Amino acid sequence: MATVALAAFILLRVGFWLFAPPNPDEAYYWLWGQHLDFSYYDHPPLQSWLQGLITACLGKSLFTLRSLNVITNGIFFYTYYQLLQYLYGDRVKRYIWWIILAIFASPLYSIMLSLAWHDHVAITLTLMGAYLCIRFLDEYLIDGKGSSWRLYGSAIALSLALITKYNSLFMTLGLLVAIATHSQLRKLFRDIRLWLCVVIGAIVFTPVFYWNYSNNFQSFRFYASRSVDSGLPIMRLLEPLGFIGISLLMLSPFVAWLLWKGFKEKLPLQETVYRHIALWTFAVPTFLLIAISLISTALYYWNIHAYLLLFPLLPLALESRPQIKSHRLQVFYGAQVAGLLFTAFFVWNSSVFPVSALFGKDGDQDGRMLFGWSEVASEVQKIANTLPEKPLLITSDYRSAAALAYEMNNLNVTALSKRISQFTLWNLQNAAQQKGKNAIFISDQWYPLTEEAIAHFENIQPISKVAITRFGVYLKTYEIAIAQNYQP
Repeated sequence: MATVALAAFILLRVGFWLFAPPNPDEAYYWLWGQHLDFSYYDHPPLQSWLQGLITACLGKSLFTLRSLNVITNGIFFYTYYQLLQYLYGDRVKRYIWWIILAIFASPLYSIMLSLAWHDHVAITLTLMGAYLCIRFLDEYLIDGKGSSWRLYGSAIALSLALITKYNSLFMTLGLLVAIATHSQLRKLFRDIRLWLCVVIGAIVFTPVFYWNYSNNFQSFRFYASRSVDSGLPIMRLLEPLGFIGISLLMLSPFVAWLLWKGFKEKLPLQETVYRHIALWTFAVPTFLLIAISLISTALYYWNIHAYLLLFPLLPLALESRPQIKSHRLQVFYGAQVAGLLFTAFFVWNSSVFPVSALFGKDGDQDGRMLFGWSEVASEVQKIANTLPEKPLLITSDYRSAAALAYEMNNLNVTALSKRISQFTLWNLQNAAQQKGKNAIFISDQWYPLTEEAIAHFENIQPISKVAITRFGVYLKTYEIAIAQNYQP
């Protein structure tokens, strides 16, 4: 059962990497890498820097778009191998496959390790940082010193994670709280090496701070005010329940139950602070996000770092007393079945067509936007060839702008939308060059042409429509217009 499930998971993952068209956010972050900067509006820069480097070396293709995922997946699971070997010794050769299967079976990790977003880089770095920190702390408790290289290596990994995605800070906070709440470890706050780690973090974070300083702290302000909701107090009180429920569902209820059971068992390695660290790196981000959900919106995937150190405890649940082992193995196999069904659904939706399209013309607009960009690009190019001068290419949302830019390999495609994005900042930077130019404007039912967008032009004339179908299933229609005399 386990071997078949593992083979199926790997085939689905490779199939997605090789054949699924770029998710609009994948294209968006790829585009950042072609516009190198110290940081960006939505996220810090490291993932996009790496994307830019890979594209510069290997060119543009689906393989290069997701090749970084192949590297981080390898490092991610190798770090788990090292961690399991430290905790369990020779049993690592069996336990590592259980961990891989559990992570593949979790919808949260299945998605985030597959897509060329920031998360796969961030969780790989935070896992590396946490592993090195745990090894240092265990050594520190034994000899009062610990290997400095492990501590500094941990600081570098965690700092790089922070300039990949801001929620990586949760792992660092969890580690610091774990140190502060341990009677023998809290004296580390008097150790100069810990403060040198703070200096390392500050140096690594300098590009992000500089970018924000130069751009009126736009990114920091975005996260400080993101999704603030001043709804009815009773509704706000229900938000934490929604956050917890969706988090459990996306982690996988089967996997979550096994992690809980494993956490309650005893580790064979007695001289380790592992359980203490795992507890606090889970509790700190989880309770912080629950608190945030009372006043704002907390998204389940922001808590992706909280579960990383719980997975190595899962083998304890499966190697428990014989009378309960059989039941827990059944739960583990149930996790594989559920995980495979979810992964197959995800790959189908991403590679073939969204299932929701079988039931109507609305629903899963994100899924529908994955498809049809070659047709749209062909029509846009045909129209552009009829115009006397090269037009601006503008869409009604950042997703469509990124998808079109990737398809046409045109780094100058932009968006006019109510939602502030990196395109908004690029438009401000390029206002002088864009002013007075004519444009081809692409919109759709999800993000139609608005009065605010129309106001930027002297005249807009609809000229074409592109209906998108997949295997005879209608997905959506893009509307293309000629817009004259753009005024930023």
